[in-house]
Order: sequence, then structure tokens, then C-alpha cells
Amino acid sequence: MNNLCHVPVVVAAAVACLLLAVPGAESNAQDASRVAAAVELDDMNFNWRFIRDDPPGAASPDFDDSSWRTVQLPHDWSIENIPGTQSPFSPESIGSFDTGYTVGGVGWYRKTFEVPGDASGGVAYLDFGGIYLNSDVFVNGQRVGGQHYGYTSFAIDITDHLLQRGVNTIAVRVNNDDLNSRWYSGSGIYRPARLVFTRPVHTEHWGPQVTTPLVTPERAAVVVATRVVNRSDDDVSFVLASTVLDPQGGVVGRDRAEAVVVAGEAAPVEAKITVETPGLWGPGHPTLYTLRQILTTPGQTPLVRETSFGIRRVEFDPDRGMLLNGESVLLRGLNMHHDNYMLGAAAYPRAEERRVERILAAGYNALRCAHNPPSRALLDAADRLGLLVINESFDTWNRPKWDHENDYSSRFAADWKRDLTNFIKRDRSRPSIIMWSIGNEIPEQNEQLAADTSRMLQEHLRTLDPTRPITIGANTSGPKSDAFLSTFDIVGYNYQEHAYESDRERFPNRLMYGSETYSQRAFDYWSYVERLPYVIGDFVWTGWDYLGEASIGWNGYRPDWDGLGYFPWNTAYCGEIDLLGYKRPYGFYRDVLWRTGRNRVSAFVQSPAPSLEPAPDPGWQLFWSQGDWHPCWTWRGHEGEPLEVVVFSAADEVELLLNGETLGRQPTSADTEYRARFTVPYQPGRLTAIGYTDGQVDAEWSLDTAGPPAEVRLRVDRTAIDADGMDICYVTAELFDADGVRVYHWEDDATLEILVEGPGSLLAVGNGNPVSLESFAGPRRKTFQGRAVAVVRSLRGQRGEIRVTAQSDGLETNELRIMAR
Repeated sequence: MNNLCHVPVVVAAAVACLLLAVPGAESNAQDASRVAAAVELDDMNFNWRFIRDDPPGAASPDFDDSSWRTVQLPHDWSIENIPGTQSPFSPESIGSFDTGYTVGGVGWYRKTFEVPGDASGGVAYLDFGGIYLNSDVFVNGQRVGGQHYGYTSFAIDITDHLLQRGVNTIAVRVNNDDLNSRWYSGSGIYRPARLVFTRPVHTEHWGPQVTTPLVTPERAAVVVATRVVNRSDDDVSFVLASTVLDPQGGVVGRDRAEAVVVAGEAAPVEAKITVETPGLWGPGHPTLYTLRQILTTPGQTPLVRETSFGIRRVEFDPDRGMLLNGESVLLRGLNMHHDNYMLGAAAYPRAEERRVERILAAGYNALRCAHNPPSRALLDAADRLGLLVINESFDTWNRPKWDHENDYSSRFAADWKRDLTNFIKRDRSRPSIIMWSIGNEIPEQNEQLAADTSRMLQEHLRTLDPTRPITIGANTSGPKSDAFLSTFDIVGYNYQEHAYESDRERFPNRLMYGSETYSQRAFDYWSYVERLPYVIGDFVWTGWDYLGEASIGWNGYRPDWDGLGYFPWNTAYCGEIDLLGYKRPYGFYRDVLWRTGRNRVSAFVQSPAPSLEPAPDPGWQLFWSQGDWHPCWTWRGHEGEPLEVVVFSAADEVELLLNGETLGRQPTSADTEYRARFTVPYQPGRLTAIGYTDGQVDAEWSLDTAGPPAEVRLRVDRTAIDADGMDICYVTAELFDADGVRVYHWEDDATLEILVEGPGSLLAVGNGNPVSLESFAGPRRKTFQGRAVAVVRSLRGQRGEIRVTAQSDGLETNELRIMAR
């Protein structure tokens, strides 16, 4: 068994290079008067032509695409209205419940450009963050590359196919063939792209690898492994100067190396830099340093590259669990698929950043990327904001799931090494990533084939990054799993908590965590983490709700296991954070279990009749369901009926009051799973839960009966965005009654029209309703539980004031303003 106990891991996070002059760089660059970075095509994500079709000859530079529409990357056509309809959902979808009744197919993208003057004669890398699925990339009519897998980034050296003068054409064919995913994948070039021009002698495209073999409060040893690539016809001597800058920009360490790189090859260079009294990276204090590398070659302006990184020490001890910078850390984790709901799979950087912000604000400190690599932007945000990440590569290896003949197993044997290499190289220097996961619920996991495949993958992975432990998400345990699970450094168990202690008895050094767990059993799962030091965390399925696996949190898997929810269900409806980014009841329960200091008391009401149709089968609802609980005390037509109220409480006891009159007190502790249940005859007014600790009021939570909606209120996550055509903000529209009480009950939902004026555009509107078939693209959207969220995008190069208005018949209109700067 591989064992990485007591192994310190410190890594870095790569960022895009900018064309810049570096003050004071002369001493590090052989007295050069200036330095320059690689050049990027500044409009690479704009002005693409797109068609949702498969026309012959579309790769040719002479092809007439004037009738195609213009789109911007990132772009996902599966979230757009199906042609001829006003909805992205269809009962005829071949992916059915798995993909949320959305549609794939074939699409083409084309873009023309000229090589920038300051990049002429250099080397060009075409870099795609993600294309789903089966991509073929052409430059000036010649196929230059592409890949089957839709989730790993890949870069293509297109130098030899470019016209240094004149117009170049990039064409990309994308074929999202059917039955290849168990969740919503999206279709198209759904992550940003880059076209990078650099010198013939340059540092490797994926950047340097930064590790720290020694970290103490007094000093850190920073080791930088860089490959200098020579695409010229001659051997070239070079100087590589490496400087570490602290968060304030001060120099805290340097190294300088001289070598020769042979024509057509790459030279490895290692720098060793000591940083005194380092600021350490971790949740709550994500200190980031900058590695500035200046590459100097004879007769050329020095070339600069910057990489942000964090210094931290991670240890995994069989008896003490996970230690971060010497302190014990319990992983308060969630699983999350990659879609952004109303944006589909489109990975706008701000959308990814907002998700990390809201995950952290909800009290989670760790994310398992299910079941594929995420975007650069999400990991950039995790590095910057301090979220721990288990990065996962594949959902299948040799055998398919659900008889999906087009899933990754169909290409695994041919492509795994390339895809795994890109997966590791892109992100191996990030401080947020604490483990690599190489699979999830692998179908052959109880066979020798799985153990052999695991060893093969791990052997290759360790040549790329030997510093992090390797893990798996496995829904197997016990003796039948021993050959497979014993190949891993740390084992992730999906719903196998019953085997934690017995598996540990057979493997006394095994570290483990709940890689998937049920919300409604949160107390049980977290008790294992608190009681057993070798169970280092718990990752709920799921943290953030998602498209696809329709109705898994309402109907569950049907008894015959032939699938999930019937049309029109299109979302899972099982997240502790909903599709719009707001906490659901069990998200508030986490506050109590984890003692986060937030929401020490919260109360929710069981709906007296199913809030959605069809009514769930109680026998099959007990897996991923969170119950039909609501933060609502508006139940017209149920006056006098007994309603069940649950109170989550970190206080010693809880009192429930209705219109100021007590309904009794109940103790709350681990013995009650920090819950109290009351039966309350419904009458309108105010329902209040009060928590008491040591006899004193600890916290309060109130629910008020709402009248009919009277106004729409707007609020925005940011009041200013960049006028770069890529930045976005989220505008939340909520219904309120005449007394200022938020309207929640679905019978009071209203149709809104969202208007955007000025230098911005309405990108999408969503409401989180798991059975809504409405278009995400139009300005009209019905609220769900009194809420809808609009995404507003800036217009490239246009500054000024964006005005957003939400209108609805009979309701007072609200307006807010956002500055595009």
C-alpha cells in the first residue's frame, strides 16, 4: 500500500501572464532595459461564428459562415432554446433524466484572426479550457488536434499552421454524441480559450511546478521545477532568474540558473529559494506569493512569467488525521458538479468565483469536484479565497455505466495517459488541491482489473506529482474491496460508513473520508468524523444543486432502478445549496453540526401537502431527499391543521412561540441530534424559535406570515463590474408583501420581466424550479418560492451605468444600478 503519511505538500497556482514592464527587473535580466510577457490574442473569446449543425466543408478557410450567428466564449448550446422552441428541455431528449432532458448534437465554431505584430515569428499555443465533447480543431483547413474527453484542458502548438501575414481561420467541430454522461454536461466550447504567442525559447506552456519540501514558522524551502523549451533550429544558452515576491510585492528570495537547451528539446531547471518567516496558506488566511521568472536568451528581450502560489504544509497521519500547517483540520465538504444552472456549463470566471464565495460563506471548507476536473477559474478562486479541493479526473475507466456506450470507458484505454497528464500538469502547483482523485464508483472496482488499472494510473501520476496523496470515490467496502482500495493512499467511501471501523481493523494505517454522504443523515456521518481521527472529513451529496439526474432528491431512484424523474423534472433537487446559490434547510443544519457561529437556531415547516408533483414515494425518498421542509409560515387554507416544525439548535434548549405564546421548550444536544420537533396548529402570524444556553437567550429565528406580493426588491452581488465583455454580476429579485415580509409560498409566485439598459446585457434568468421548462435566455421568468436570479454581463469596452429593473403586473417596480468600469 502506498503511504504518504507525514508528507508535507506546498504548491502554487498558475495565473495568466500579462504584457508588462517590471520595475527593478534589470538586475535579474542581464541589465535588460525592459522585459515582456507572452502575447495573448486579446479577443480570443469574442466574435466566434457558430452553427448548431454539421455542414460539410466547414473546416475550410474559404467556407462561407456569414449566415452563422456570432457567439462569445464560454458558450454552451445545450442550455439555449432548442431550435423552434422556447425551452432547452425536450421529452424526446436521448439523455433523458440523466442530462436533465437537454439536447446535444453537433456544432461548429469558426474564428478569424491575424498574428499580432509583436508576436510574429514566435511560437503559438491554442489552449482550450474545456470542449464538450469529441472535438476536432482545424487551423487554416488542417486538423491540428482535438480530444474526446470534455473536461480536461488541452493545448496545441499551431505554429507551423499559421500564416504570419494575413487572415487565419480556426474551426472547431464539437460532437456531443448521446449517452455519454450521467449528469448535465453541456455542449460546445464551454470554458474560455486562449491563443498565446511566445518566443521559440520559452518556459513550458503549463508553467513551472512549485513545491516546498520544508515549511516551518521560521522558513520555507521553495523548490521550482521549470522546463525551458527550445523550438528553434539552434542550441541556445539561457539565463533563468527566479524571484519570489510577498503579497505586498516585496522581494523575499531569488535564484539564478544558466544552461543550454538543445534545439528541438527541453531543458529542466531547478531553483531553490528560501523564504524567511513565511505567511502560510490555509482556509481563513489564503496567503499567496508570486513567483516571477525572467528568461533571457542572446539577442532577445527577456521574457517574464508570473505564477501565484501559496506556502503550506499538509500532513496525513494514520492516527491524527489531516494536519494543515501543524493544526488538525476536519474536512467540512461538499460535492459539486460543474454546471452553473442558468448559464449551463459556461464557466464565466465570476460565476465560478461566486460559487466558491458562497460555499465558504455557507460554512464548508472543502470541495470534491464531481466527477471531473473543474475550470481554471474555479481553482483560481479556491486558491485566492481559501477552499480545500479534492480534484477528480474520471467517472469511468474500463467499463461503462448505465450501458452508456459513449461514456469515457469507450476511450479510456487510448486516452487516459494524455488526459491524466493534462489534468495534473495544469493544476499541480495549486495550494487549494490537497488530493488527486482518479475515479468515482468505478464499475469494475471489485475485480482485479480495477486494482491493476489503479496501479497503472498512480504510477504515471506520481511521475508528474509525487507530493499529494491519491484517492478514489468508492461505493464498495469490506473484504471484496481489499485488492482495489488498498492501492490508495487515502480512501473515499461513497455511502459506506458501515465499513469505516471494520475496514480500519483490517488496514490499521488506513485514512478515509466520506466522499459521498446523505444530507438527511448528516448527524451520523459527522459523528464518525468527530469520533474517529482516521475519518478526516465528510462530503455531502450534494452541496450545490445541479442540472441532470432529475429528481434524485425528490423521487429518488425508482424501485425498478430504470432511472430518475420523468419529464418535466430537469434538476436533481438534492443540494444543501440550491441552484441559485442559497442555502436550503440542511445547509442551515450544517451550521449547528459544525458550530460555525452562524445561525445557531433555525426553524422549518413540513409542507402539509407535497410542494411538487408527483408526490414522492416515501420508501424511495430516504436516500438523497432533504424532505419537504420550508422557511415559511404562510399556509392559507390550512388554518387549525397541525403542522410539523423542526428546529435546528446549537443551544442547550429551544422554545417555540406562536404570536408570542409559548408552545413549550425542548432540550437540544447530541442526544437529540441538535433538533427539536414541534406540532403546531396553524394560524397566521409569527412563529419564533428561541435558543437558550446556560439559561440565557442564545439566538432567535422567526417566520412571519406573508400577505399577497406587493413589490419586487432587487439586490446585486457587486455594484461594479469590469467593462471587458466577460465580467458578470448576479441580481436577485424577491417578492415582498405590503408590510415588508418576504413572500415565499409557491402559490404566490409571480412572473417577472427583467430589463437591462445601458452598457450591459441580460445573459440569463433562472428561478431554481426543478420542473420549470421556461427559457433561461428571455427576460420573462416566474419566481420560484418568491425568488429569481438574473445574470447581467458587461459589454466589451463600454463603460457607464447599467440599470436593471424588475417588473410584474400589479407589483411595485424596483430598480438598481451597476457601474461598468
